[in-house]
Amino acid sequence: MRKLLIALVFLPAVAAAQPAPSPSNEPPPPTAQQLAEARVLQTFIDESTIPCETQPAQTCVDLAWKFAVKNPREGLTVEDLQQLRNRLGSWYAVNRSILPPRAQMSLSLGMMLADGMGMDRLHAAFDTNHDGKVSQQELLADVKMDRRPLGQVLSDPNSVDRPKVAQKIGLPPAITESLFRAASGPQQARP
Repeated sequence: MRKLLIALVFLPAVAAAQPAPSPSNEPPPPTAQQLAEARVLQTFIDESTIPCETQPAQTCVDLAWKFAVKNPREGLTVEDLQQLRNRLGSWYAVNRSILPPRAQMSLSLGMMLADGMGMDRLHAAFDTNHDGKVSQQELLADVKMDRRPLGQVLSDPNSVDRPKVAQKIGLPPAITESLFRAASGPQQARP
C-alpha cells in the first residue's frame, strides 16, 4: 500500500489532514462526515490495491485519476484537490490510531506540508500551462512511466526526478526525498 500512498501523494491528492495530536491530547472522535469520507477513500484503496501492486503504472494512475478528478477528460481542478484533501484527512482521522508510527509520521508530515503550501499553490505548481486544470501529463512530467507497478516506478530514484519535484513544489530536496522514503501504506486499515 506504500505504493498507492506515494501515488496519492504524487497526485496532489495526498495533500491533507490534520497534524497528529500530541500524546497528552487525544483527538476527538471522528464525525459522521469524516466517517463517510473515510469510507469513500477506503473503498478506493480496497478496489485499487491489487491493480496498483500488480499492473503497469498507468493502470494505477488511471484508477486514481478516475477517483480524484470529477471530470477526468478536463483535468484535476483545485476543487478536486480540496475534496481529495478532505477525504484523506477524514481517512487519517478515522484510521490514525491503527497506523504504524512511521506511517502516521509520514502522512502527518506530507499533509502538514501540503496544508502549509495551500491547495491553490500546490495545484498551480503542476498546472504548467496555467489553464486551471492539471492533466496527467503535467502531473507526471517528472516521472518515467514504464510497465512496472506505479509503486515501483515512484520508489525508483531513477524514474522520478525528485530534485525537480522538490523545486516544483518549493521544498528542500531532502524533505521531498524523505517523503518518498518514509511513505508506507495502511493496507489493512478500515474505518
